[in-house]
Amino acid sequence: MTVIRIVLTVFVLALLGIFVLYNSQLVNVAYLGINLKNVPLWLVVFISVFLGILIGWFFMFIDELSIKRQLKQKEKEIKSLKEEIAQLRQLTITKE
Repeated sequence: MTVIRIVLTVFVLALLGIFVLYNSQLVNVAYLGINLKNVPLWLVVFISVFLGILIGWFFMFIDELSIKRQLKQKEKEIKSLKEEIAQLRQLTITKE
């Protein structure tokens, strides 16, 4: 398994190296009043991808918190229903 991991790591690093070599031209970036001059294109792409990943993780984290809250509510509901079932089982059946 470690051999496969090493081979994949080398392959990905090689792809990233090729990407950097072919996208090393300098660009100017202007965003919300921030002006950056002569920034390598590969750096702009990597920062954009990294920020996209961070934003995605943030929304996943918020969704996970919501799901955990719902799970706790459902567990409480299940517990109370099980207690109700146990109480109903203890009742004696009487005929009139």
